Amino acid sequence: MAEKGPGSTGRTAKKRLARAKIKPTENGIKSSKGRKVEEEEQLSKRQQAKERKKKITGIAIGVFAVIMALSMMLPSLTYIFGNNSGQTEQQEQEAQQQEEQAQSEDGEETETLTGIDLVDSNYAAVVDPLKAKLTENPKDLATLLSLGNNYMSWASEASGYAADDAASAHVNELYQQAIDYFDQYLKLNDSAVVKANRAMCLLYSGDADAALAALQKLTEEAPDYGPAWANIGLIREYQGDQEAAKEAYQKAIDADPNDEYGAKSYANRRLAAMAAQTGEGLTDETAESAAGTGTSGAEALSDALGSGN
Repeated sequence: MAEKGPGSTGRTAKKRLARAKIKPTENGIKSSKGRKVEEEEQLSKRQQAKERKKKITGIAIGVFAVIMALSMMLPSLTYIFGNNSGQTEQQEQEAQQQEEQAQSEDGEETETLTGIDLVDSNYAAVVDPLKAKLTENPKDLATLLSLGNNYMSWASEASGYAADDAASAHVNELYQQAIDYFDQYLKLNDSAVVKANRAMCLLYSGDADAALAALQKLTEEAPDYGPAWANIGLIREYQGDQEAAKEAYQKAIDADPNDEYGAKSYANRRLAAMAAQTGEGLTDETAESAAGTGTSGAEALSDALGSGN
């Protein structure tokens, strides 16, 4: 075998040195494969960090956009809510002013309206809705009767304030209104009470003869209707015919023995008053009835005439 020369030894040393350079050392130098894995891991971390940064940036931009949008809306929202609040306060103030004004007007109306004007105002407030209701149903018996009775009461109360010809004419017009509504009622439904009320409207408006004729006709149609006889007695007494009045009052008593309509007690009261004026004595029944009824007889008669039965 040939001996190795000095050159061969050098080449061997260089190879060993080359192998030593790629060999792991104590300082942690890795192989090419290890470096590749490390580089991939570092790249992955950088990409993840980049993605996180991108997401955070996106969220930040979104939040900033919301904040900017809200900040832009705040002036308009403040105006809207502030304006609504102002409107609410203004509306409350206006409502309070209207209420105070209405109260003031009501007070002024109550203070300025007196006598027949006040009576007219009060009854107009009652009959106007009834007239409107009657327009919807012209054959409403209850409304017709209520209108007739209210106009009759209106005229009766207003007559207490009729101090001149104009006021007296106004009262007569009210009685005529009552008669008109009673006539409309009677065209649809026969009623002794309504006929008696109509006759009394004629009497109070100054036509005693027409009232007497109407009541006499009523007693022919319904001889047992006591209020008709009682009213005839009243007219006769008004006319100064005492005997005819007493006769009519007695017939009222006979027609209403149980005082169902109040005619009996009313007639006894009038007989007692007439006897007191003339100094004549009373029968025991008349005296007892007159003493025991007080004003109930007249009130019962008035209720019977106003009931529409």
